[in-house]
Formats: sequence, structure tokens, C-alpha cells
Amino acid sequence: MSAPVLVALFTFIDGLTQGIYGTIFNLMLRTGGLPTSAVGNITSSNLWGAAFIGLFFGLIAEKYEKKTLLIMTQLLSIFFGTYRIFVTSSTILGITSFFHGGFSAATATIMSTILVMKTSSENRAKFFGLNLSAGMLTGVIANVVGGFLGDVFGFRIVLLFSSLSRILALYPILKLDATLASTNKESDEAPSIASFSKIFKIRDSKEVKTILYYFLSNVNVGLGAGLFVVFGNVIFYDLFHMSATVIGLILAFAQLATSLGAMFSYKIGRKFGDMNVLIFSYVFVPILIVLLSFTREPITFTSVYILRFAVMNMVGPLLSSVVFSHIPMNIVSSINGVNNFLNNVSRALSAVLFSVLTKFENGYTLIFIISSIFYFLNAYVMIRLRKHLGE
Repeated sequence: MSAPVLVALFTFIDGLTQGIYGTIFNLMLRTGGLPTSAVGNITSSNLWGAAFIGLFFGLIAEKYEKKTLLIMTQLLSIFFGTYRIFVTSSTILGITSFFHGGFSAATATIMSTILVMKTSSENRAKFFGLNLSAGMLTGVIANVVGGFLGDVFGFRIVLLFSSLSRILALYPILKLDATLASTNKESDEAPSIASFSKIFKIRDSKEVKTILYYFLSNVNVGLGAGLFVVFGNVIFYDLFHMSATVIGLILAFAQLATSLGAMFSYKIGRKFGDMNVLIFSYVFVPILIVLLSFTREPITFTSVYILRFAVMNMVGPLLSSVVFSHIPMNIVSSINGVNNFLNNVSRALSAVLFSVLTKFENGYTLIFIISSIFYFLNAYVMIRLRKHLGE
């Protein structure tokens, strides 16, 4: 199998097991007596780990053998993910969550770098769409299965099974050719991306601005998404007291819609223009989030939530394709590492803000309004990026 297909296979296997785990972990904490604010702080620790450890491995990805790094980070992520299932102390939960999120992000960062380097500008959007679609499809299955099994067998048993099952994702890692020598025609230079300082050595102002807009976009999305996307299961539980099975079905529908959209996003981009599709999506999304601020009827709220999730995430491959087709190939790993860092720091800060806002009586209204502001700022950044690339 080719490298992009193996990456998608890893995404499918690990995404399925991680998805089941993620569907019910916060619910286990919440139904176990922890307040929503404490769950927010634990999630924040997970994201801080994803930021710093993910950045570290993103920057050293070329200095050491990548297959070894992938195996190591995957096994450590499994260890900490399993260990924290049995922890009751909020402090220890925070520490283990830090390392669980960090090593999971490190694996994902190295994998995404390999996917970029093994594709060309002609097929990059297609393979990014395939990978995202695989991830979302596993989310569909995981949310349904995770919620149902959690209600039937209990959260802790299902969490243990799903965490240990991640070992199966080592198969595509072992089969993967992790060398990053570029096979496309965009560059004759074999990538050497060991140092973050290469980002600062770029002299082309157009490339510098493209990277800057990319970072700004991800910061704004991270701040907006960190306020509620990672807490989707908790939000449905708090607002409507839904069971894990029902919550899993809702999240599954959201990811199914995204998966179908991601499969065809590159075709939509070709017909209407990648940047036009991105801007439309990024303007439409915050309007939907404003609607969530004032909607408390379960069916309407759920429908808007699913639509927002799908429209926002299905166009991700288009943004990746546009950006990585306008920057040098020899800094992709560093860009991935820094982008992962900025996105997770933003989400971690928003998770702390989530913990604070949920203490207010109208906390969720405030959360959605503030989140929509960040998404509107992201739309503005995309408009600037289109103008910049058209110059």
C-alpha cells in the first residue's frame, strides 16, 4: 500500500478506538461526580500536552528515525490513556491527561507530515480529503458504538477495551515507509526539516504572509472550537440530560455529514475555487453558532450543531492543500509542529475559559457568542488570504 493509504488506514484504526474512548471519557468524569468546570480543566491539561509535546516531536521529526518515533509515541499515548481511566484524583488526572494528549498529538503530527511529503499539489487535496473522511467515518461508528456500549457495559470497561485496542494501529505504522524524500516534482531538494529556525529564514514575503495567515486562522479556530467542540458530549448532557447512546448518535451524524462532505470537498473546490468555498464556509459557520446561543429546543439545537460541525470541518482538506502548495517543502514538518502547538494552546486556553463560563447561569449562551466572534475573525483572515494569494 502507498504511504497516503497507510496513513488513512492508521487514521481509521486509531480513530475508531480513540473515538470510542473520547465519546465517553468526559461523560465518565461528569457522571462520576466531577463538576463541568473540573472536566474543562482536565481537558485543558490534555490540550496543553498536545501543544508542547506535539511541538517538540514535530521539530525533531527529521533528526530521528520516524518509524521509531511513531511506535514510541503511540505506545506512550496508550499507556497514559489507559492509566488515567483508573485515576480519581483531579491532579493526577490532569498530569496523565497532559501526557496522553501530548503523545497522541506527536503521532498525529508526524503522520500528517508524512502525508504532505508523499503527495503533490495535484493530488494533495484528494488524499487529505480521504484521510479526513476516514477519520470522520470512524467517528461515526465510534460515537454510536461508544455511547451504546458505555450505557450497557459501563464506561470504565469500554474505555479500557478501546484504549488497549489502539495497539492494532501499530500495523500500518510498521508497514509505512517513513522516509520523507519527496517524490513529487515541486522540489529537487530532499527535505531536511530538523530545525524550527528554518521558518525564520524564509525570504519570500508571499510565503511568509501565507504562513502567517495560516497560523492566525488556526489560532482563531482553536479559540472558537476550544470553547465547545471538544465538550460536545458534556454540552448535550448538561443542556438536555441526554443518555450516552443518544449523545453518541448525535455526534455520529455530525461526523457522517463531515465524512461525506470531505470526500467531495476537492471536487467542490475545483468547481467554485478552493478559497471561495473556504470563505463561504467560514462566514456561514459563525452565523450558525450565534443561532446555538439562543436555541434550547433539542431537535433544532441538534440540527444546527450537526450542520455547523459538518460545514466547518469538511473544508479542512482545501485549506491544507492551498497552504502547503504555497510554502517550501523543506519546512513542512516545522510548520506542522508550530501549527499544532498554536492550535492546541488556543484550545487549552479556551478550555480554561469554558470552565469559568460554565459557572454562570447563562454560561452556555456566553460560550457560543464568544466562540462565534473567533470564527468571524477566522473568516476575515481567510478573506485576507484570498486577496494575498491573488496578488
